Amino acid sequence: MSYSDDNIFDKLYPYQKDAVTTTLYNSKGIICMPTGVGKTYCQASIIANDIIMNPYQFRMYVVNAPRIMLTYQLLKEIYGFLTLSGIEARYMFVHSGGKTDESELENIRMESNEDGNNIPFSQIGSGTSISKIREMMNDAKEQDLPLIFFSTYNSAGKIEIARNNMKQPVSMVLNDEAHYLVQEQFHDILKTLPSPRCYFFTATMINTPSDKGRGMNNLESYGKILYSMIPREAIDLGKMVRPRLHIVRTDGVYNTDDYKRSLNKIIEDTFYQHSEALKTVNPKILISVKGTQDIKNFLNSNQYLTLKNNGVDIYAVASNDEIGNDVNGDKVTRQKFLKILKKNGEDKTKKIIVLHYDILAEGIDISGFTGIMPLRTLNKSKFLQTFGRSARLNPIDRTNLNNGEIIPTDLNKMIKPYAYIMIPNIIHNNEDDKENFTQLITELRDYGFKPSEDIISSSIVNGIPEIDDLNGLNDINRKLPNIGDLIENLEADVEAELNANLTKKDFLFKCLNNH
Repeated sequence: MSYSDDNIFDKLYPYQKDAVTTTLYNSKGIICMPTGVGKTYCQASIIANDIIMNPYQFRMYVVNAPRIMLTYQLLKEIYGFLTLSGIEARYMFVHSGGKTDESELENIRMESNEDGNNIPFSQIGSGTSISKIREMMNDAKEQDLPLIFFSTYNSAGKIEIARNNMKQPVSMVLNDEAHYLVQEQFHDILKTLPSPRCYFFTATMINTPSDKGRGMNNLESYGKILYSMIPREAIDLGKMVRPRLHIVRTDGVYNTDDYKRSLNKIIEDTFYQHSEALKTVNPKILISVKGTQDIKNFLNSNQYLTLKNNGVDIYAVASNDEIGNDVNGDKVTRQKFLKILKKNGEDKTKKIIVLHYDILAEGIDISGFTGIMPLRTLNKSKFLQTFGRSARLNPIDRTNLNNGEIIPTDLNKMIKPYAYIMIPNIIHNNEDDKENFTQLITELRDYGFKPSEDIISSSIVNGIPEIDDLNGLNDINRKLPNIGDLIENLEADVEAELNANLTKKDFLFKCLNNH
């Protein structure tokens, strides 16, 4: 095993380097970074650095995640980082999902060896059997190689049971999408899998009223916040795109009862209106439905057939066996579903609709989504995670930004300047709808979202609408009579809150600048 001569952290962006460096001086803590800015890359570099600092030794690492689907992605990215850094290791899944597609890993290994490494390919272990886990431990120990487990939170305790006959502890535990640990069903993992180093990665911290409870404000459980980046900072750095609300029209659909009867029409109309807003880019929409019945109804609708006949690829995924992992009517495995979706998501010629129920919200690296449509009210954590699926940069934009050919404010030079949040015009005059809409806009504050600039209707497309257009509110106001007052009052509330948090000196400076 021969390691790269370069400092492993030199592979990172400066902000990533800042984040991972904090783990060298803290044995526990939280790293909070927006979706799409490279949290997994940070995790890989932390493991790689520890292996390099302890060469030719058997050491154990655990990477936890809430879903089986996510463990496959984590392994691929961490395997790629370590292999391309000349680090040989052993790997094992600890969950009931079976093995990964090893052909992708073989391609990574061959690419690494072309760069002068000599990493032999080894079978990837899989299973929840204590004896299998222990066998992987013993084999890696005999070979003096590090062993990295990729486990779901549900199964991670089995690693500790298998380790019980060894004196050696798990060297490090990395918890991905760590906000899940606030749930009672997962919180025990903090005690059942002890380690001298434990880190928590999330885009959306969840706190509780008591700092002694399960929330991430419990210092004893999670440690302090080691690094935090808000989405607006990532946007300003050119690492993610900014949000834009698009209120779409569907004739004859104004209330909840109409929605139930007309969901399929809402989806079809949204797709075509989103396409019109994008103009030169093919739409790729991620739809969060209210339940699996919504998916079943759509897959059996005339609108589904019409969209397919017009060249739209339609994906559906849910835990429900009747739906499973559906690609244009074909049932496939979850891994194949993700592989096809990732490939087609990167294909600029493809037009895509993906319907899911509580599956694709967290951590899945599918590039290419141009927008999301939440058909149910999502809590803050779930909404921001869902939005993050569409907030990833277009690869060409990313290259141009990294090369300095454009800057993050060059929106007219970007292929994908926005990630759209599509809201059907079923928001009506009851208090719940107004509250949900207010909550949605409020949650976007950390993205630098400006309601008077960043809300469009289907009659205002392709570019930031003039403020005069929105003051009139034209089409939006006909469907949503209170939206003008809502936006105006919300912006006043936001401004007042921001001012309240300023020092007297800063507030005076701001007032002088505004005049």
